[in-house]
Amino acid sequence: MPHSDSKGTYVRTLAEDIGEALGCSAHLTALRRTGVGALTLAHAVTLDELASLTEAQRDERLQPVDALLSTFPAVQLNDGDEALSARPGQRLRLADVVRTPLEEGRVRVYAQESGRLLGVARAGEGVLAPERLVVTAR
Repeated sequence: MPHSDSKGTYVRTLAEDIGEALGCSAHLTALRRTGVGALTLAHAVTLDELASLTEAQRDERLQPVDALLSTFPAVQLNDGDEALSARPGQRLRLADVVRTPLEEGRVRVYAQESGRLLGVARAGEGVLAPERLVVTAR
């Protein structure tokens, strides 16, 4: 089965591949994502509904920026040197920044004292390597 470059087209490609295996054409007529991680449609609102809410009501409904990252383990960095060296994308030695055992893979990284999300990094081979960093006003 051929692989797609984008995760978003995997189901579409799978339908086409099944049709080909059956000797006919196949395609999706609709595809709807019903959840990502802990987020589901049960808590979703349309843009029109969001626009009709007051600012206070919108603030109550909107999820924090890191809601999509909730399935990744959290790593806390000191707000001092560790957090600052992570911002430009420098790798950090895991032994210097992580106090508990950590499996290899993606993690969400926070500044410990402020609780501010710094971004997403990959833990592995003894290092914490930033992948996507969040730009914030100082």
